[in-house]
Amino acid sequence: MKVVINPAYSFLSDFINNLPDCFESEGDVIYEGRNTIKLYSVNGVNIAVKSFKIPLFVNRIAYTYFRKSKAARSFIHACKIKQLGFHTPEPISYIETFSGNLLKKSFYLSVYDSESETVRSLMAGEDRLDSTNKLFSFACFTAKLHQAGVYHFDYSPGNILIKNLPNNDYQFSLIDINRMKFKHVTKVDVYNNMARLSSSSSVLSEIAKQYAICRGWNIDETERNMTARSNRYFENYAFRLALKSWKKSGCTFWGNPILKYKICIWGSKLPIFTTAYKKQLLQKEQKLYIEYIAQYDFRKVLSGRYVNL
Repeated sequence: MKVVINPAYSFLSDFINNLPDCFESEGDVIYEGRNTIKLYSVNGVNIAVKSFKIPLFVNRIAYTYFRKSKAARSFIHACKIKQLGFHTPEPISYIETFSGNLLKKSFYLSVYDSESETVRSLMAGEDRLDSTNKLFSFACFTAKLHQAGVYHFDYSPGNILIKNLPNNDYQFSLIDINRMKFKHVTKVDVYNNMARLSSSSSVLSEIAKQYAICRGWNIDETERNMTARSNRYFENYAFRLALKSWKKSGCTFWGNPILKYKICIWGSKLPIFTTAYKKQLLQKEQKLYIEYIAQYDFRKVLSGRYVNL
């Protein structure tokens, strides 16, 4: 077993070293999914423990010999983020357990931040309380993050926390930070990084404008490029969710509605087809959209094609 502890929390060493043996039976579950997060209270410290699932065999080899585990990266990245002057829950420790000389389980421990919440409601346009100021603060935070060379691959509403501060100010923190790079962040990187933030076009538009102001960029160009990249993301996201739902119904590849939908779009652009036939293709495309895709088109990127039908 490998254990690395932040010296400031060495007084928790007994708990940390015993954690792999008691994780399954102790602690309060606050998230259960691909990974598990539990909450503990030890010596006056509220501790969030993220247990990463056992990797596939090939990844066990990779994490043992060629690259750092997700838990190790989370700890290292947290220390780097704080060193750069940004916020993330205080890193406490990471633990790696081994079986057959290969990584088996890994755990990342941090101080639990009970005063913050995710920016999900803000990004969805549901948070009406001082939303303009919050979005401005968020855009400036993101601009500073990128200027400092911090690129969070999972920069999405569930991985960004917001905390109210005095004088109508806000503090943003990053979580789920194992997938991150510290590098020069280009404009293309910025557009890609912001693509998943909001299904609300108006919210993303406001963020894009404020981000451009913070960076001294052209506002129209930034808004246009950021919106275009985000629209592509949500279009592909709708296709992925629709296809996943369709596969769960036990259907075969040859009935793939997404493939049929894209063929209709492609066919309607070919000059060899008559206007009447193109209209038939568009109607079939609309039918496929309504039946399989519409419920997942959160940004309504695709629905505009059928307004005049």
